[in-house]
Amino acid sequence: MDLLFYALVVQIASIIVIASVRNNHKASAAAHLLLTAGLVLGLSSSFPALVFSNSSSLNFSSLLNPANIFRFDSLGLFFLNIIQLVAIPTTIYSHSYLRHYIDEGKSVTSNFIFFVLMIVSTQVVVIANHAILFLICWEVMSTTAYLGILFEKEKRDVQTGSFYYLAVSHVAVFLLYIFFFLLHQQTNSWLMSDFHNLQNTGSLFILLYTLGLTAFGIKSGFMPFHFWLPRAHPIAPTIFSAFLSGIIIKMGIYGIFRTYQFFNYAPEWLGWLVLGISLISAIFGVWYALAQHDIKRLLAYHSVENIGIIGIGIGVGFIGSAYNSLPIQILGFGGALLHTLNHAIFKTLLFIGSGVIYQNLGTRNIESMGGLVHRSRYFFILFLIGSIAISGLPPFNGFISEFIIFNGFFTTAKELKNYYPLLMIISAVGLAFVGGLAVACFTKINSIMFLGTERKEIKKFHISNYEYLSLSILAFFCVLIGVYPQPFIGIVNKVLNNGFVTANHSSELLNINWLFISIIFIALLAAIILIFFLKRLIQKKYGKRISAPWGCGYEGLNYRMQYTASSYADELNEIPKSILVYHKKVQSPKGIFPAKGSFESHSVDLIDSKILLPAFRSMSKLICRIKFLSYTDIRYYIAFILITITIYSVIAFLWN
Repeated sequence: MDLLFYALVVQIASIIVIASVRNNHKASAAAHLLLTAGLVLGLSSSFPALVFSNSSSLNFSSLLNPANIFRFDSLGLFFLNIIQLVAIPTTIYSHSYLRHYIDEGKSVTSNFIFFVLMIVSTQVVVIANHAILFLICWEVMSTTAYLGILFEKEKRDVQTGSFYYLAVSHVAVFLLYIFFFLLHQQTNSWLMSDFHNLQNTGSLFILLYTLGLTAFGIKSGFMPFHFWLPRAHPIAPTIFSAFLSGIIIKMGIYGIFRTYQFFNYAPEWLGWLVLGISLISAIFGVWYALAQHDIKRLLAYHSVENIGIIGIGIGVGFIGSAYNSLPIQILGFGGALLHTLNHAIFKTLLFIGSGVIYQNLGTRNIESMGGLVHRSRYFFILFLIGSIAISGLPPFNGFISEFIIFNGFFTTAKELKNYYPLLMIISAVGLAFVGGLAVACFTKINSIMFLGTERKEIKKFHISNYEYLSLSILAFFCVLIGVYPQPFIGIVNKVLNNGFVTANHSSELLNINWLFISIIFIALLAAIILIFFLKRLIQKKYGKRISAPWGCGYEGLNYRMQYTASSYADELNEIPKSILVYHKKVQSPKGIFPAKGSFESHSVDLIDSKILLPAFRSMSKLICRIKFLSYTDIRYYIAFILITITIYSVIAFLWN
């Protein structure tokens, strides 16, 4: 694994290149090339280690790994592969994305530096074996992401969204400090490899699980800790929002798996708690998404939905652990791990696609879009692949991981009996309902944005080769995992067997007839391709007949006669209107010669608008009334610092 160390050095060296070369275009091109090369080198090292090694843990040489501060077990390598796999196309897109700002005369050096540091620190997080190193890299990862979000800091919504992200990140890391400190107290070690198989110690066991799952759940975006995602992701530069959604929130999932690995056991109540929260996150995440008109905000809520789906798999795995049922653990944890990979791929594809649209149209408002299919059919196909994948429909990758989770429901009902069949049916219906809402949401997106008449004139719509390449790489994996999942199922299988479950009992994943599913999906894709070429052949021989579309008796159709994003989703959004905080403003045309009518809808986050903001305002009023906080004499502030240090010192002394 020494090659990975050199790969990280190459990635960091790209910072020196962009900072030292004076020509901005050349500096950006060279730095992105070096960063991409470093990521490819790293993937070429970590992927074989994951696939071909039978050891549960690999290490650097002793020279590069003093005191075993790094460790390469299967779980860490799996997440490391996801990071590198997603970072490569994101970096390729970054070159094209930042070139727009360079052409406008804006400096991108700091933005690129933050991007590189974020990627490098994220990789170190998953291979760190020392808790202090983990926390340092976690803080670097969070801080550089925050600094990257501030790229257009002159905008008000950027200032607000970045503050949300920074505040929530520090709450999470504060909880992690306590979590690892307590683990150190239990084991007298800072090495995470020494935290494994801790005994159930009653109240301390509950406290540790609560701290770990809360901190990592905040980072992942489970409800009710999700409120920062729709604030931060839309306002971040696309390369950061793609990486935030595709990778950074998955570090919370990595942390949850690590927390479970420390104890190698989860009580039944915890499984039901995680399953319940995850179902709520999945259902209301996609429902909030359906009510949005900002495409990046919509995708941010879909991150909450898919984190919920991953959490459903984890919850099923926890229930299997409580009953010591290996088949249930394998299907639950296996589905969660594979969906982590799948979501990283198709969500990055969709975020990059939204960035391409924003760069060309200058808006994120779906209501203002239309007719993009006529500008680039290949781009439409790539975006459609991501849309089908995220909806969990065959024949793409989202279906495969959700299919495994459904199998987890049925296996749980079969193995545990009693009240479990009814509860698992309810859970399965909930997950199926999530898929139905996702289909409705992405039908809205693709029909409004790509099909129909342009809602306003599009002066240009240019997609560079770099953008096509990055989108194509991600779309390729969406298709590959969908039609030929066996190698990826094998990788997940290996992760579970190498130090994650207590015995080699992975047949539940391998016993599913994946070959039969592959044959059906390949035949389906072949039929679609065949029909397409037959259509082209017939058009070439007989020509293309062009006629006006049927207009329900109306002539001279225009964009005002088409569905808007608001009207399309209105009836579905009316159902949970109080939870979605869904408001409509309707101006109906009246009179013999009716004036112009209008329809407008708006949704705000319940947690944000009804709980957080009122609490923040109340706290601000309370703090303003405390007079000694408004003193300007520096001696008061020095006294406050000394008092705080004294309190912490006393606590530390009494603790020891």
